[in-house]
Amino acid sequence: MPIHTTLNKFDQVRRRLLTALTGGALTGVSALAVKQAAAATGAVESPGLPANALADLDRKGMQLIITGSGSALPDPLRGGASCAVVVDGTVLQFDCGRRVLENLMLVGINPMKIDHMFFTHMHFDHISDYDYYAITNWIAGRQEMVQVYGPAGTERMSEGAIQYMHAMNVDFIGTILKHWPPHMARRPRTTPPYEVHDIGPGTALETDSFKVSCLETKHLPDPSVKSLGYRVDSDYGSVAISGDTAVSEGMKTLAKDVDILVHECVKPDLGMTPGGKFSLKDFHKEELMEERPQTGHTSPTQLGRLASEVNAKKLVAYHLAPYTSVPAAIEMSSMYLGPSPGHSIWGEFVHAMKQQYDGPVILAEDRMIFDLDK
Repeated sequence: MPIHTTLNKFDQVRRRLLTALTGGALTGVSALAVKQAAAATGAVESPGLPANALADLDRKGMQLIITGSGSALPDPLRGGASCAVVVDGTVLQFDCGRRVLENLMLVGINPMKIDHMFFTHMHFDHISDYDYYAITNWIAGRQEMVQVYGPAGTERMSEGAIQYMHAMNVDFIGTILKHWPPHMARRPRTTPPYEVHDIGPGTALETDSFKVSCLETKHLPDPSVKSLGYRVDSDYGSVAISGDTAVSEGMKTLAKDVDILVHECVKPDLGMTPGGKFSLKDFHKEELMEERPQTGHTSPTQLGRLASEVNAKKLVAYHLAPYTSVPAAIEMSSMYLGPSPGHSIWGEFVHAMKQQYDGPVILAEDRMIFDLDK
C-alpha cells in the first residue's frame, strides 16, 4: 500500500477517535459512538463545523478557523499552531507556521486574501511558513499591502525572511518583471506588498467592523523578549488567542467573558506521560521554573482552571503534541514526550479540563471552523 494511502487512513482513524473524545461531528463517525465517548469523557457535542467544511468570505459574520493545531516538532497530522479569524470577509491570520497556507486553501481561502497577519512571538514553529507566504504571495500578484504585526523583533524577522533568506528570489522577481509580457497588465509589484509593525500591549488594530487587542503573555525565559496574546472583538462575538504561554495575567484579561478561548495546551499534567522531560516532577515545580527559567506552557488542569476563572463560553485547546502521530514523529519528540501514551491521553486531557471548567471543551484539529453569531 502506498505510504500516502497508509497515512491518510491513519489520519482518518485518528480524527474519528479525537472527534469522539471531544464530541465533534466529522464525516464517518456514528452519532452513537460520538455520544457514548462524549458521555464517557464529559465532553460536549458539536464543537464546530467539521474539518472538511469550507469558509465563505462573501457572507457577513465571524468565523474562527484552526489553520494549525500542532506543536513545535514536526507532526504530519497537524500543522503549526495558528488560526484565522474572518470578520465580514476580512481575513486576520494569527501566526504562520508550517502548513498554514495549505490549510487555508483546503477550507477555500486563497492565502492572497489575508488582509492582516499577527504574530504571537518569533519561535520558529510560529513563523516557519512566513517566508514562503511572503514570496509566493508577492510573486502570485498580490497588489494591496498586507499589514503585519507582532512583538518587538517582527520587523527584523520579516526583513530577514525576505531580503536575506530569499535575496536570490527578490532578484529573481526583478528579473521576471524586466521580461514580463508587455501586453499583460497583471503582474507582481516591484516591491514586496508588506508593511510590518513592531507593537506592544494595547490596541493593535481597530476598524468599523472589529477591534484587535493584545497583551503580553508568559512564554519566553528572557524577560526582554516579548510574546503577545490577542483578542478579536466584533458585533458577532469575540475570540482570544494565546500563542504559547504559561498561565498569564495578560491572557486572563484578554479572555474575560470571551466567546471562544483558543489556548495552547502542550504540557501534560504530571503523571499523564510515561517518560521524557514532560514527565519529570521538576518540570512541574513553579519555584524551580523561576530558579531555572524555561519556556512557559500550560497543562490541561491549568487551562481548565483558567477558562473557568475568565468565564470563557467555549474552550479550544491547540498547540497539541504528537502523542499519537506516526511513529517517526513520536520518536523525534521522545526526548520531551517519551513513548506514546496511546490515544487515552486525549481523554485524560479533556477530563482534566472538565474537572475545572464546565463549558464546552474542544481539542483542536486542523481546519476546524467555528461560527460566531450576533
